[in-house]
Amino acid sequence: MKTTKERLAVAIQTPFKDSLAFYHTSLKGLDSEQVEENRDLYGENTITKGQEDSIFKKIYESIINPFTIILLVIAFISLVTNVWLAKPGQEDPTTSIIIVVLVLISGGIRFVQELRSDKATTNLSKMIINTATVIRDGLEQELPIDELVVGDLVKLSAGDMIPADVILFESRDFFVQQSGLTGESDAVEKLALNKATSQNVESILEAESLAFMGQTLSQEVRQLWF
Repeated sequence: MKTTKERLAVAIQTPFKDSLAFYHTSLKGLDSEQVEENRDLYGENTITKGQEDSIFKKIYESIINPFTIILLVIAFISLVTNVWLAKPGQEDPTTSIIIVVLVLISGGIRFVQELRSDKATTNLSKMIINTATVIRDGLEQELPIDELVVGDLVKLSAGDMIPADVILFESRDFFVQQSGLTGESDAVEKLALNKATSQNVESILEAESLAFMGQTLSQEVRQLWF
């Protein structure tokens, strides 16, 4: 099966009606049965997150930082001068012990705070549901973006976030902010597939008829599909 990049590159070089037929969709959108088939074939519209750090790595990062390294070096020097090099009966490891205990307490507090912060962030992200207007069975529906599948027809308006990597087939004054992808500070105009004059297949980020998940519309758009 082709990657998303390869699939988009082929689609922008293929007549629009042929692409619709290939993904078993139409201007009325997918039907319920085809939605499930396309989801099984192409996967879900979700961003894969990186592997979460292990608990041991989190503990290590909570304790070890430039400041605590300096403190531990001081504790080591104090241990050498006040214990190892001290005269018999004059050993005093108090300073070293105090410093190490303070480092452990500080690291423990930071570790607990980060765990709570991570948990709060996860709970908050679960509460926020991004939706998009999708055409299925000829009807417009408001669906969570993770329920979109390849072949869906999506309608957007100014200010909306693009819910998936999409190909434009109908648009008007379509400008997107893509500084996060290309570094361009100004909004970039995109054109419908039948109006585009050039499609950069080698660098699909510059293709005139493609827009990508996470970009924001600064002008109005009519319909797209992905």
